[in-house]
Amino acid sequence: MLTDPSAAMADAATADLIALMQTGERLFSVDVEFLGRAPRGGTGSDTPQSIGMLRLHGPIYPRGDSGLEGFTARLNSLVANPDVGAIILDVDSPGGAVAGTSEAADAVRAAKAVKPVYALADSLAASAAYWIASQASQLWVTPSGAVGSIGVIGMHMDVSKALERAGMKATVITSGKFKGEQSPFAPLSEEAQAHIQGQADAEHANFIRAVAAGRGVSQATVASDFGEGRIVSAAKAVNAGMADNIGTMTDLLRSMNTKRGTMRRRADFIF
Repeated sequence: MLTDPSAAMADAATADLIALMQTGERLFSVDVEFLGRAPRGGTGSDTPQSIGMLRLHGPIYPRGDSGLEGFTARLNSLVANPDVGAIILDVDSPGGAVAGTSEAADAVRAAKAVKPVYALADSLAASAAYWIASQASQLWVTPSGAVGSIGVIGMHMDVSKALERAGMKATVITSGKFKGEQSPFAPLSEEAQAHIQGQADAEHANFIRAVAAGRGVSQATVASDFGEGRIVSAAKAVNAGMADNIGTMTDLLRSMNTKRGTMRRRADFIF
């Protein structure tokens, strides 16, 4: 039973936001603000501030309002907003394109130097999504969630035999020594495969460096203990240091209530 009126207000505010999120109304790629007491700029003031919420859902791609370009712009807007005291990244993504990922991750790392940034894997932060989420001040995972898939994957499809069986032959005309070396109409040469492998290895190294910096561990630890390309369940991820806490959005918000003090009722959307 709640006997503290401020605690009752905090729980009511949390319930308000959770209920609103569950409706899905205009929440697919927008920020939600939620009033609480957070210090302004480290001054110690208890002036109520908002918690900005930013979603990173679905496959990741670089451009457009629904891609990393839009994600980074909205994140920077929340960072610049003096009424926002903390930011939550609501992540549910299998990852996606390499392009734009390091820039978005850098933006999260820069944001947490200004105000707290909490990432919640609900229920998946894999590959590029984990690269980004790992840069947050804290990374939470839902009990049934998972994180990881630290690695790079690509594929070459050789359809030349299938065409041959169908009585067809493709003639690829190129200029430039390596132009067309990844054509699907011929086997991949050893030289081309080595080149592609080198690109994958280089990006993998960048991935490991970023995660190590974001999680505050060595690159060797990331390489050996963070799943080696596998997705890792919530409990194992926390034990390995890939994430900080297991909990739902309600748990995270209540944790922030405890740290920040009384929360008021939900404020307006930020569009």
